[in-house]
Amino acid sequence: MRIAVVGAMMEEVEYLLQDISCSKEVVKNGYTFWQGSYAGHEIILTVSGIGKVAAAVLSTTLINNFSPLDLVINIGISGGVAGKITIGDVVTFNKYAYYDADVTCFPSYVYGQIPGCPEKFLGDEKFLALCMINNAKAGMVLTGDMFFTKKELISDKINKYFKDDNVISLDMESTAFAQSFWYLKVPFASIRVISDIIGSEVSQYEENVERCSKIGNVFLLEILKKI
Repeated sequence: MRIAVVGAMMEEVEYLLQDISCSKEVVKNGYTFWQGSYAGHEIILTVSGIGKVAAAVLSTTLINNFSPLDLVINIGISGGVAGKITIGDVVTFNKYAYYDADVTCFPSYVYGQIPGCPEKFLGDEKFLALCMINNAKAGMVLTGDMFFTKKELISDKINKYFKDDNVISLDMESTAFAQSFWYLKVPFASIRVISDIIGSEVSQYEENVERCSKIGNVFLLEILKKI
């Protein structure tokens, strides 16, 4: 398979670079793409930058320069919802939506939905099942351009709009990637590791970035052997 692996930050892919045999480095549109191989797959590894716009620009650059792709995997860390998940847990997502999208003044839309798009974006089912067999926890992710240190800023929205969706994580890119590759018609999936619990101090995130990034990288390498 030809698989692209994308992290938002360099810390989220550094361990992968040690294991994936990279034979070529290409710079396109300001992004560096490392081309190599692992477990019989052709791998394209890159870093998008943080946030929804960065994810969309990277997605377009990736497809314009490296199509066709069999799968795109977003790897990294994310915040966990208290009571649903703990620090160090590997998570994958069956559903994706935005916590800061609201066009419900039009009755045909639900909260979190972008006009012209499905209510929720879906992860690749085969990859999701493989992650769950390997003990990843599955649920829904909400994406937006905020880093929450006060859980009450998001808990009310989860309880009001997503109470039946098993929201386990929040981040700043996943749904933007899911939307981009939905448009581009490329299978997409995520592996994230919980680095902090929503509502905690920023220091909790900072203390766990490196360790949790490595956990996710090791998990992905095992999954690549089984695809």
